Amino acid sequence: MPPPPTALKKKTGTKNPPIFSQEYLIQNHGDIACGILMIVALGTVVHATSPYCMAFFGPRHNVTTLESLNSSPAPLFNYGYKDLAMLFSYTLICITAHAIWQEYVLDKLYKKLHLSKSKNAKFFESGQLILFYVISVLWGMMLFNEEAYFKSGLEYLWRDYPYTGMTTWTKLYFIVQLSYWLHNFPELYLQKVRKEDIPARIVYTSLYLITILYAYLTRFWRISLVLLTIHYTIEIFYHASRLAHFYATTKTGPTPARSISTYLFKTWNVIFVIGRLASVVLAWLTFWFGLKTTSINKITFTTAPVTNSNDNNGTINESVIISNFNTPTVRLFTLVATGVLQFWLVWNFIQFHMRRRREQRSARPTTMTSPKVSNKLKQKQQGLTNGKSDNDETVDQPIFATSSHSNKKSN
Repeated sequence: MPPPPTALKKKTGTKNPPIFSQEYLIQNHGDIACGILMIVALGTVVHATSPYCMAFFGPRHNVTTLESLNSSPAPLFNYGYKDLAMLFSYTLICITAHAIWQEYVLDKLYKKLHLSKSKNAKFFESGQLILFYVISVLWGMMLFNEEAYFKSGLEYLWRDYPYTGMTTWTKLYFIVQLSYWLHNFPELYLQKVRKEDIPARIVYTSLYLITILYAYLTRFWRISLVLLTIHYTIEIFYHASRLAHFYATTKTGPTPARSISTYLFKTWNVIFVIGRLASVVLAWLTFWFGLKTTSINKITFTTAPVTNSNDNNGTINESVIISNFNTPTVRLFTLVATGVLQFWLVWNFIQFHMRRRREQRSARPTTMTSPKVSNKLKQKQQGLTNGKSDNDETVDQPIFATSSHSNKKSN
């Protein structure tokens, strides 16, 4: 017997929602963002709109003069209002990449794992973040190598401050960082994040965004890049252990995945402590000793005219603002903020392990005094393949990812 007409309409409506409905936006937000990017990209090939559309993709505020360009192959860039156009376009790129990674990788893995709803949200969160962290760490390592960060020792972190400009890849790095954390806000709606998970995500996303923006505007680019890379490395091991744990809970009995999850979790414990200590020491050396040698009494904003070449119009004249925040007050604030963030992360880390140990201790007497109850619990755990084990603590551990920049948040 065929289903009633109402059922057919309801099913069709679910698959093909109206174009101007919220459901249509959520289902096709990746395609919509990609379409906007394609329109802007087409504008770069039209002579009338090319000067405006190019600002959405390439770095602006070049501070490399024609004279210095002959002796220096790498152009340098400052920040300015034109960065807002890049932030817009790269935020759309992050939304598109997020949708692609979600649809072609994470959704397929999730269907094989058959996780519960709570673990599903954490699985998608870790799956998205670990990809971003890996790309950021590899990008940071590339910049360390190309710009010879540590070939001359730690002095490079504060030498020549305020830096006249940053290289092309360094500027793109910070723009992508800001764009990624900025795109997390609309993703709360587009990915239908559960209401109970929204406050925590808003907190760590906002802290990431504020601290990276602070580092970008105060020109503490070098130390920020180092602290971000350290922090992201720590987060890679945390989310890797989390994903391995989710995979291990779908198996019965001891498996290689369970051993890998335990190993990654222990590695994360060690790297967490080392990374936090390294972040505090580097921030202390930079802001307490290194920058002190070129300290000034008041924040200054120096306007410098720059003449750049232009293939169509000959030359264009621009003025850039070189800001100097190397004052005792700013350095002290940045150092204290960095220390507070690091201490907060360590405090959460300690509380997590103390809570886990208390739960393990409280479970031991129960096992010894009532073996029958213990056997029932074992049977129940075997029946619930997706049930919560002791190692689920690694899943529920609060992730705060703020890059410890000059006031970098590091988790």
